[in-house]
Amino acid sequence: MKDKLFWVLAFVVFAILAFLIDPPHNPTFLPANVTRVLLAVNLTVFLYLLHRFVGQPVNQALEARNEDIKATLAEARDKLSEAEKLRGEVRARLDKVEAEVAEMYERAEAQGKTEAEKIDVQTREEETRFMRRVDEQIARRQVETRQQLAQDTAALTAQLTKELLSATMTDKDQQNVLARSLAALENVPEKE
Repeated sequence: MKDKLFWVLAFVVFAILAFLIDPPHNPTFLPANVTRVLLAVNLTVFLYLLHRFVGQPVNQALEARNEDIKATLAEARDKLSEAEKLRGEVRARLDKVEAEVAEMYERAEAQGKTEAEKIDVQTREEETRFMRRVDEQIARRQVETRQQLAQDTAALTAQLTKELLSATMTDKDQQNVLARSLAALENVPEKE
């Protein structure tokens, strides 16, 4: 109903404009009023055809593109949210590993102090030997801890990278990343 009312209104406006404009020389032998009405009809039909065959398809294409952009934007927001979540998980795990390393260091340091106090009571010779053993033990534990930390971090990184990249990488890209990760793991010293 609105559409018909619009076209009737358009015809009336064109008719009013046709009657307000002084028409040029009329080559037909129709009366001037009939020519003006025909001009209004002609303009209305032209505008309708333009709207029907050009305006609507363009409008539909623009609406479809708008929906595509909205869908892409929503998908990008979802992926960003997921990436932020994964980042938070990785940060939490790294913080936990750092706390464990600090705790191990504190324990090792506390053990070293206790042993040092016992050694002070003993002779200089025993003190020298015992301090050597404590230093070796601390060094060994630090090496083991670093190795374990490197292995855990590498495994965690590989797992998270696999999960994150499996959705966005091709099989060839995944094989390249896997090969590089394996090469990096081969360079990590093994436990003795």
